[in-house]
Amino acid sequence: MTSTDPNDPIADALLGESTYERLRVERYALIKRRIPQKLVYQSGLLLALALIVPIAATYPTSVRAAFPGGEPLWASPLVLWLGVYAGGIELGTAACLVAVAIVRRSREPQLSESQAHVLLNVEDVASMFGLATGGFAILLTVGFFSLGHAGGETFQALINSAPRNPYGQTGVSIPVIAVGAAAAISSGVVYLVSRYLAPKSQ
Repeated sequence: MTSTDPNDPIADALLGESTYERLRVERYALIKRRIPQKLVYQSGLLLALALIVPIAATYPTSVRAAFPGGEPLWASPLVLWLGVYAGGIELGTAACLVAVAIVRRSREPQLSESQAHVLLNVEDVASMFGLATGGFAILLTVGFFSLGHAGGETFQALINSAPRNPYGQTGVSIPVIAVGAAAAISSGVVYLVSRYLAPKSQ
């Protein structure tokens, strides 16, 4: 893309050679950030998901006793599957954003308006699912795990009031520590990819 005014990115996009950037500026989108910045946000969300490990590791004794074997890090509670679902959304949508960025760079400046619209549609859907749906699921997961620090009585009252114990062991054994470690590693990978793509998106 030929730069016109580095201090005015909107004018630069409108007057530049990139069809993709011009249409991106002209169209409405709830999340207007460029792909590298969106990936940074997703990296942050994955890092937030990894917080379930230190949260669970520091539970008081009364809360730890509610988990099988008194070891919450090695338990596979029902609520953990919300985090697994959220992490999968983040990784899937991050992969979509990276694919959009790669396709865009490989085809410009010959990218047609119809092709650019398709890429922008994919980017918008991936952004909404990753940052909104996935982000909300991660916040819920971290919130449920954080309730263990509200005290043993509060924690037990939550279990008793729920139709199904959200901290009960599930049939498929994926421990908390494994999900947290995978989220932390994924966060680092997504962040590195965002830094790699950053100069290419200018």
